[in-house]
Amino acid sequence: MLRVVRTLGEALALAIDRLGASDSARAAAEELLGRLLGLRRSDIHLERGRTLAPGEWARLEAWLRRRAAGEPVQYITGRAAFRGLDLEVDPSVLIPRPETEGLVEAVLEMLRAEAVRWPQPRVLDLGTGSGAIALAIASECPSAEVTATDTSEDALRVARRNAAALGLETRVRFSPGDWFDAVDSDERFEAVVSNPPYIATGEWDYLPEDVRAFEPQGALFSGSSGLDALREIVDEAPRHLVAGGLLALELAEMRAEAVAGWLEGARDWGGVTLLDDLAGRPRVLLARRERGPAIAPAQWEEER
Repeated sequence: MLRVVRTLGEALALAIDRLGASDSARAAAEELLGRLLGLRRSDIHLERGRTLAPGEWARLEAWLRRRAAGEPVQYITGRAAFRGLDLEVDPSVLIPRPETEGLVEAVLEMLRAEAVRWPQPRVLDLGTGSGAIALAIASECPSAEVTATDTSEDALRVARRNAAALGLETRVRFSPGDWFDAVDSDERFEAVVSNPPYIATGEWDYLPEDVRAFEPQGALFSGSSGLDALREIVDEAPRHLVAGGLLALELAEMRAEAVAGWLEGARDWGGVTLLDDLAGRPRVLLARRERGPAIAPAQWEEER
């Protein structure tokens, strides 16, 4: 009996046929094949004549069935790219997105600008999930002392594995807990960054089906207004930021102006700025903590 020889070119044609002819379907097909065979997407077309082993073909067909059922590519392959990092992901953590890369870039720009003032900046990542934000900052700012928190032990296990795989396990401290409860009450940081839940529970029907069905709801929804987590972070952040320290938050575009309004003109905050994502939507809020009494009744005598 002759063995059927199947090539990468045939596999790509099958994947596109199964997933549809749209650009997003083609991208998904290329991502699945790239992960399956350890190839960059740019190399897939250069190796169209490569022969697939029977096991590789069977695995591809299983992956295509999962994708056709709506499961995100990143959960199927267990991997996601973020600012040059290759991260493990599973349904206990959100899939890192390009908008969050912009949040990280804003923090890194501040750390570079303040390198003389803060040669070893302390950075707190609240709700770290896969560790994407914390690990990107640790990777791109080697002098930073990074702490990452999450209420989910499953998420922290994923984040720790990512840190170990990237050789960053000694550079990032992982701490379980709800927002600032995960750190000591007197700990202070030069930067606090978070991509918290910011979707209102009533907006469930507006989410893409693959998000609703597969991503962790606790990392998506934040009360009926979508603002519960953001309010808690903004209220508590002054206790944990040094004078001039940066608060950097990812937001829902439709509530960005409202959240910025909480900080504009407040005695604890200055330099309130909204940054647009690549689509021109306000998605990142930046604010600097002003010197002087913050919310805490007994403020630090001298802040570095």
